[in-house]
Amino acid sequence: MPLIFLQHYRGTLDNWDPKLIDTIAAKREVILVDNVGVGGSTGTTPSTIQQMSLDAIDFIDALKLPHYDLFGFSLGGQVAQEVALRRPWQVRRVVLAGTGPQGGVDQRASDLKVLASALADNPGPADFLFLFFKNTASSQAAGTEFLQRLGQRTTDHDAPASLQTRDAQLTAMSEWGIPDKSKLVRLNALFQPTLVADGDSDILMPPKNSHLLAKYLPNAQLSIYPNAGHGFLIQYAAKFGAEVNTFLDH
Repeated sequence: MPLIFLQHYRGTLDNWDPKLIDTIAAKREVILVDNVGVGGSTGTTPSTIQQMSLDAIDFIDALKLPHYDLFGFSLGGQVAQEVALRRPWQVRRVVLAGTGPQGGVDQRASDLKVLASALADNPGPADFLFLFFKNTASSQAAGTEFLQRLGQRTTDHDAPASLQTRDAQLTAMSEWGIPDKSKLVRLNALFQPTLVADGDSDILMPPKNSHLLAKYLPNAQLSIYPNAGHGFLIQYAAKFGAEVNTFLDH
């Protein structure tokens, strides 16, 4: 059963942690995709999660996959929810990492320091370490090791996400994050077994949203990783990769 990966805000193929991907790929086929207008993909990035999900479905349909699993990280997790809701007869299992439900709580960044790093025209390592990792020695060290892993590949790099992509994705996430308890009812229709996971100190997508997902999804299990932020799946790459494989093997 192939596992399709949907990436975070401003992320491209090059932003996936090879340690995480290799751990999962040892057990199954993995398919990483830049959605429309992102990185090396042509087109214009849409400004709604709903259209991003339709674009992802177009990609999957082009591959002629009758059944598949989904792995959505952050923004990708929002898209994954919509794909699973729209294609219940095709999506078998879902992994939602560092993400939240439509209409959840505190999903719209208002902290000025967070916004400054998230919106920087040319974000650097310091911005990534601040946004994705907890301000502890061990978490920051894990982030630095990840950046070193990314640096190991020196050829055939993906194009970075454009400022048009940044703005469209931010608009989409901001709309998705408007608090609205009535939207949570939609999760009752996402019946597929779902693994929900986050770090306990995620400043981009507060883990209370993972708790909401686990509460409203009919068939969910929840994992919260300690001393970790949004990048918990990087900090615990081997451990989380193994957890994903165990979940998908059932």
